[in-house]
Amino acid sequence: MFHFDITKEPLSNPELKAELQSLKKIRKELIKYSCISDVLHAFVFIGLYFSQFLSGYAVLVAVVLSTVFALFLATVPRQSLKLADRIAIGAIALGTAVATFLIINISMQQPLTGSLVAGLTAGSIVIVGATLGRKIKDILLSIESVKPIPEDTVAQQELNYLCRKYPQLDEYREQATQNLRPHLSYGELAAMKKWMTEEQQNKAEAV
Repeated sequence: MFHFDITKEPLSNPELKAELQSLKKIRKELIKYSCISDVLHAFVFIGLYFSQFLSGYAVLVAVVLSTVFALFLATVPRQSLKLADRIAIGAIALGTAVATFLIINISMQQPLTGSLVAGLTAGSIVIVGATLGRKIKDILLSIESVKPIPEDTVAQQELNYLCRKYPQLDEYREQATQNLRPHLSYGELAAMKKWMTEEQQNKAEAV
């Protein structure tokens, strides 16, 4: 995810536009990979159905189970994939695969081969869907963060308050204006809030 660094010189308009284009390119690539993944997984289930390894209802159960967990993991409010997140995704994917296999094979009495393939495919959907979904979410948030805030009254008030209270932040805004950027972005406002929090913590520790 793209982050602004307010301890450095503000980006110029061309630099910001170049960053935005780069983020949009990454978004396009991720969506393409997501579509390819969806098509491949769909072909597996279609093959199982037409080969009579699974009934239509069994396919539906596998798709619903894996999609629900993939969407849940993809939309968890975390900004980056940490080691604990990756372990959780792997564990839930394994659990989904096992649950899918047991439900289809034992409860629905479907063939062993079809149940096993369906379970593995369900686990794959969870891993790929959660990972790509989280990355797409981060990219979308990054794209939003580089948008200027000229018409957002609340954001402008927050920005003005921070710049009045901290000369360093006001100096950053002045530098941005000199770079022909009269309006800062949402990402820069978030970076200022983070800087203020760290500044307050440092003062509290120094006391």
